Amino acid sequence: MKASFISTATLLNSTRWDMSRLQAGIAKANIEVDKGRYADIGLELGYKTGITLDLRQQFGDITAQKTRNDLTTVRLADSQSALNQIRSDGEAFLALIAPGKLTDASGTVVAQAAASKLSAFIGQMNTSTAGQYVFSGINTTQRPLADYEAFPTSAAKTAFAQTFQTTFGFAPGTQPGASQITPAQMQSFLDGPAAALIANPQWGSNWSSASDTNIRTDIGPGETATTSTNANAQPFRQLAMMYMIGSDIGLASLASATQAVVYSKMRSIAGQATVDVTAIHADLGTVEARLTTLGKQQEAQKIILTSGFNSLEGVDQAEAKTRLDALSTQLQISYSLTSQIRKLNLIDYV
Repeated sequence: MKASFISTATLLNSTRWDMSRLQAGIAKANIEVDKGRYADIGLELGYKTGITLDLRQQFGDITAQKTRNDLTTVRLADSQSALNQIRSDGEAFLALIAPGKLTDASGTVVAQAAASKLSAFIGQMNTSTAGQYVFSGINTTQRPLADYEAFPTSAAKTAFAQTFQTTFGFAPGTQPGASQITPAQMQSFLDGPAAALIANPQWGSNWSSASDTNIRTDIGPGETATTSTNANAQPFRQLAMMYMIGSDIGLASLASATQAVVYSKMRSIAGQATVDVTAIHADLGTVEARLTTLGKQQEAQKIILTSGFNSLEGVDQAEAKTRLDALSTQLQISYSLTSQIRKLNLIDYV
């Protein structure tokens, strides 16, 4: 006959070992229920771990690219909205100065409309998205155009007044000598000194803080696109000039024949500038369409990749929940047994 040694220490340690095992199992099951994937991918998949990591890396790259493209799409949408309004305002002003609608008293009305359109134009050109100006080229933190009607008087407005005075000998506006300006003199002024105000270097020093370089963005693997325009583009300069001369040249003080020269110049500018703005609008619209196509492709790729790594590392969450419940029940029983064992005394075995 063999004698066996019994102690409460042996019984207590046996339940402790069970509790450690059960707690590890519960921690593992909790992760699998929560994430729907193995708690330890490397342990479960072995050599296949590299495959699932590669699939997840591709998924992360595509997600990051799509996020960047979504931000670009927002910037393009704001640019398109502003361009649409700029073109619409230009066309409305062109309709206002159509030959059949002008009279000798139209000068004041046209000047007021030009001043209003110029203010709106500058506001549209200074459109920003998430703190970045969309018409600043790569200088996204710089406000593209200065306020023409700022106080104190803006550099652009001062330059126009000084150029006019240098040319005609008096300031623009309701001056007695304005009616003596001939059509030929006005044509020469508009084609020469006035046009120079929107050319470099005066445009850069008086009007614009934008960069001539537009933003180019990586929109896909090995694919880049120009995703902005800038306030230095020629149609924007022309529109600024048109509204400037319309508001500040003193139309109401000019002789009818001289007024006709100014109106003709503004019609020429408006016609060409609105067409060119439409072309810029279309170019950015092409990029928008491409981003939409890429977005659909990226969503399809994400679905395929998700299916790929889920097939490797995914678990049955219902089974994991059942396992978790069973382990939790066993742990509670183990706690109960441990509590009872603590109360035992060797004398109970006598």
